[in-house]
Amino acid sequence: MNPDVTTLGQALREIAGRHPDKTALIGAERAITWAALDAEVDHLAALFAALGIGRGDVVGLCTTKRPEVVVTFLALARLGAVAAPINFKLETARIVDQFDVAKIRGLLLEPRFDDVIAPVVHQISGRIVYVGGEGRYAGRPYEDVAKVPALGPLDVSPADVCYLNYTSGTTGRPKGAEHTHAQILWNARSGVEGLGFGPDDVFMGMFSVFAHPHELFHRALLTGATCVVVDTMSPRIVLDLVAKHSVTWMMAVPSFYEMMLDQGAGATDTGSLRVLESGGAWVSSDTLDRMERAFGCGFMPVWGSTETCGVALAMRPDRHRKAGATGAAVAHYEVSLRDDHGRVVARGEPGELWVRGPAVSTGYVGMPEDTAAAFVDGWYRTGDLARLDDDGFFWFVGRRHDMLKVGGIRVFPLEIEQVLYAHPAIAEAVVVRAEERVRGEVPRAVVRLLPGRTVTATELKAFCRGHLATYKVPRLVEIWTDIPKLPNGKIDRRAVEASPPAPEPRA
Repeated sequence: MNPDVTTLGQALREIAGRHPDKTALIGAERAITWAALDAEVDHLAALFAALGIGRGDVVGLCTTKRPEVVVTFLALARLGAVAAPINFKLETARIVDQFDVAKIRGLLLEPRFDDVIAPVVHQISGRIVYVGGEGRYAGRPYEDVAKVPALGPLDVSPADVCYLNYTSGTTGRPKGAEHTHAQILWNARSGVEGLGFGPDDVFMGMFSVFAHPHELFHRALLTGATCVVVDTMSPRIVLDLVAKHSVTWMMAVPSFYEMMLDQGAGATDTGSLRVLESGGAWVSSDTLDRMERAFGCGFMPVWGSTETCGVALAMRPDRHRKAGATGAAVAHYEVSLRDDHGRVVARGEPGELWVRGPAVSTGYVGMPEDTAAAFVDGWYRTGDLARLDDDGFFWFVGRRHDMLKVGGIRVFPLEIEQVLYAHPAIAEAVVVRAEERVRGEVPRAVVRLLPGRTVTATELKAFCRGHLATYKVPRLVEIWTDIPKLPNGKIDRRAVEASPPAPEPRA
């Protein structure tokens, strides 16, 4: 399948023809075969068309994680419209900004989020499809899908934008990276060819519904695999779902797999698992080994971004790898390290990750200045700093904006975090900036301990002194029972940094 000449709608039609009776989606309340999914997409596209949604119109997805999100994404793509996931946990001003910038004209909406969209509902004018119950605004119930005749052939191009993939907004206003049909399918193809995702896989993604919802299904669209789409972050429930549906492939942040272990993963039948895909945080060699021993399957650290449409670097468990590295470039992605002037740095030297390829976005909707700063001559400038070794593996150094200046010397929090993770008592660690009147900017470490382990702040400082230069040793070390997370499961560095430093306990 050539993504440059194929739309999402065509890919769905083709896979439904090849595997009509195979299960495509499994939700909490129903399962859908590929043929039934194709038909439901046709009728839902017609329902949105009846509400006045057409080619190029942007429709928000404001729901929990459920199969209807996937159906809607594909229905809008078949219609030539654009899907825009709504982070219903954001403050009102951010949501209003998203609607204004993206010019959102319609919604897939759960009634529970009526209050969330109240400030912008006047922009929708009844172009709402309600799922999961009756809401208070004008619109149509999802159940009307069965009443609307399917549309005939539509003029849709693989080069059409069909998706606004939003950044988390942790360092400013969320930005919607524009992605086309072709770009989504190229990333899906990369997952199949570069990661080994296959037709017999049963996939379950643990990221939030508004964090990259295309990743809930897009690889399966090429292979006919099955996707479990259930709204839960309970590790106990997830373990039960893995056993119930014989899940083979999961995608989550490392901390979620730790939570699964805390909930007794060894006591649950997880023998179906073959790959644990781990993104969103650096993975230590100890964590990689421990996960593979505990789950009895391959653990695969990956790196990607909103703008790259998914995974661009990975360490496949079935190939040569280096524990602690971020990974090597996967199929259909080119990765380069550049200095502040855009020049390629020498191998082994740190530089900013620049990425290009047929899946990479070309800009943000309605944000020309941000687009010009991040996208240069076909390359996306990530803001991530890394170094490249002689075997083609990239080693993450840190985020450019997270860098500290301690006594005028550059310090990257990741280097300190890596040392902390090497301590046998540490489950999670994050290093942020703090200010002291005399020293100025200093590293502040916040850690969570593994169950049953004990260690003091003084002991952790001593451990760091054995592995780091003196100026890199955290001036403040705090032991928390829980570290705040973003909706996608990553550690919320900004929330940690904003919290007042706690008095250090005595040794």
